[in-house]
Amino acid sequence: MVTLPRLAFAILLLPLAASAAPAATSPAPAATQSAKTWPLPPLDYFVNKMPPPPRPGSFRDRMDLSDAAARQKLVQDADRKSIQCTYGFTVFTFDTVFGPDFTPKNYPRTTAFFARLLATTREVVSGLKEHYKRLRPFEGHPDQIQLLVRHEPGYSYPSGHTTRSRLCALVLGELDPGNRKAINQVAERVGLDRILAGEHYLTDIEGGRKLAKILYSCLNKNPEFRAELAEVKAAEWTHPPSAPKAK
Repeated sequence: MVTLPRLAFAILLLPLAASAAPAATSPAPAATQSAKTWPLPPLDYFVNKMPPPPRPGSFRDRMDLSDAAARQKLVQDADRKSIQCTYGFTVFTFDTVFGPDFTPKNYPRTTAFFARLLATTREVVSGLKEHYKRLRPFEGHPDQIQLLVRHEPGYSYPSGHTTRSRLCALVLGELDPGNRKAINQVAERVGLDRILAGEHYLTDIEGGRKLAKILYSCLNKNPEFRAELAEVKAAEWTHPPSAPKAK
């Protein structure tokens, strides 16, 4: 029989070894409040596709808490820098993959496309959070979990940062297939930083990963989305920013 502490430790070890943290500085989040969005199915569609979060006090809920508390005990200065960086996630958080020239100024069409992509996710993520109303770890267990970033209003499940970073990673993987592994590592770090920050549980991160895949599937059925992605690739990604510059 697996004991509770041993299982908690096993859960901790699996995803704790994330990839190298993104750079300590990251561009400020793009303004997406007024960005046009692509249409998506109604909220009920996503509720039916998503697994619910663990019930409060259930075995998995207790495992989530043990995992989050154990991770926070191991936080070091490098983790704190990464937490602050990924808190302000935008597509340009992936500059650790694409290099210092990957900026809004140099990639204006990419900037606009991903602003629209992030705006498209907002209503679904907010709707699911309101549907499940799972308290964030530092709110539900202030005696065990610290908040290490500026507080964001809203509930815990699913993780919006994970949803957005994973969705961006799926799209960036189309724009630069040769860098999919490194792109996915950055997205993974964005999600795991949210556990270290005290804002989310592991199952919130898992929910965000799943939601990103569902959103990506929905968007890929939209001809307008596919056409605009093709235009961005032709305009700014025929020579990916991470590729060696031609002499």
